[in-house]
Amino acid sequence: MIKKIIITCMVLLSFNSVVFAADWIRLNITNTEKYIYLDHDSISKNENNLYYVVRFKNKDDKEKLAFMKYNINEDKIGIIKVKDYNKDKYESPDSWQESYAFMKKVDEDSFFNNINNFVKDDEMVQKLVTTRQLRKQSTETNNSELIKKYSEKYPQMKDYIISVENKIRHNWKLPVTNNGGVAKIQFKINREGKLISCEIKQSSGSKANDDSAIAAIKNTEPFEAFPANVNKDLKEINILMTFDYYVLDVNKK
Repeated sequence: MIKKIIITCMVLLSFNSVVFAADWIRLNITNTEKYIYLDHDSISKNENNLYYVVRFKNKDDKEKLAFMKYNINEDKIGIIKVKDYNKDKYESPDSWQESYAFMKKVDEDSFFNNINNFVKDDEMVQKLVTTRQLRKQSTETNNSELIKKYSEKYPQMKDYIISVENKIRHNWKLPVTNNGGVAKIQFKINREGKLISCEIKQSSGSKANDDSAIAAIKNTEPFEAFPANVNKDLKEINILMTFDYYVLDVNKK
């Protein structure tokens, strides 16, 4: 039996807008802090084989991608290829499955065994997909409400604030931790695009998670200046951003 905690990484902007930060799923592996992510969009299956992509860090602390193949009938696993990970260029692949891979029996104690047990469980994967779809629908609804509220609170600033959020989201480097949690960060930007303040309004319960949220905001500065057509009396804007970080437990029980 596999313990499951549905995961997604998302960023919540003020006024409750939700934006997905990535399609990568952080995996919690028993007795290890290994940096392992699964691209759930890459999961595919035919009659004999299962395919998926994992992201990890090598001994030089460089992010890599491993394109995995698992033979269901023979219980063997192989790595089709390994390549450098580029956040800006990576897309869930769909044409590499037929490539050759040296296959070997799956070690019961290997973390790949835990990953395989999750990925080959159709019901569990479907629950993950369903959850993602529901979150997407919620995102669209909340974003529609966001457009209206931005227009009311900060006239002519809607596009600017969404741009700020997108840049912060892009700079958010998820911590290597098995602790999930929600961090709410409030920050102010002045008319010139300078970060005036940045503070934790609600801790996630994990210093690593909190620090990654603060760093994402601070590393995005300087922001662009307010649009020229914005009311001159608007000296600063106040944004509340929620960083929601869940971990998927794929440990065999």
